[in-house]
Amino acid sequence: MDRNQQKHLRKAFQVAGPKVRRHLRPLLPQSAVSFAGVELLVNPQDNYTEQCIWLNGEPPEAQSLKALTDMIAGKRALVLDIGGNCGAFAVPLARAAGAGSRVIAFEPNPVMLGRLGENVRRNDLGHVVRIEGCALGAEEGEAKLMLRAGNYGQASLRGVAAGKVDGAVCVPVRPLAPYLKGADDYDVCVMKIDVEGFEDSVLNPWLDQAGEADMPDAILMETEHAKEWDTDLIGRITAAGYSAAFEGEGNTLFVRDAGRLN
Repeated sequence: MDRNQQKHLRKAFQVAGPKVRRHLRPLLPQSAVSFAGVELLVNPQDNYTEQCIWLNGEPPEAQSLKALTDMIAGKRALVLDIGGNCGAFAVPLARAAGAGSRVIAFEPNPVMLGRLGENVRRNDLGHVVRIEGCALGAEEGEAKLMLRAGNYGQASLRGVAAGKVDGAVCVPVRPLAPYLKGADDYDVCVMKIDVEGFEDSVLNPWLDQAGEADMPDAILMETEHAKEWDTDLIGRITAAGYSAAFEGEGNTLFVRDAGRLN
């Protein structure tokens, strides 16, 4: 499909209703899209994040991405991207960070793991981005990752709505705490977590044992699934010294020490 055909298809998809979009989705082409200084190869047929990038030229959480980018730009940063998807956060953050930075991207879905790896490779960021093909949880082990029909980016350990399940895959699970050891050796440490309602299962065990040296400066967390959590995770995060600095796009950005980020 040439560039002109893609342009017309993009316009048709933008104005189409849900029923027409379902018929058009199989026609959406794999495409390279540039934004924020990087180029991502996206597959808009089966992942909402990639579809938004193809359709709008940027991720659906562009403001959230910019907020983290502004924090780490040019600094020696440690970035944890929990729920790496296609690299929509990990890759541009790796590009923005200063020399000596490390981005650790966690992605248990085998399909998305491959796409993440390809986007790290095509941007020549393999020396910055470390990919962990696992989920995070309370302890080391394994779990069943439920896949969501039509949207690989919404696979979840918590489960998928009835009628939307498209199989499952057994994935390794590891605790978060070891990945934050030495966080204070960096100029800045930020964490982004979007794991489809499993956020409390990842963060609560870490909060139970986290020391001052292991606390990131900022946590960007998807909070639109807060009703699915078993505990008051937001309360625990604020009790640990964080305050909300931004809310939007289904996320909340919690900052611990604003002065350190300036």
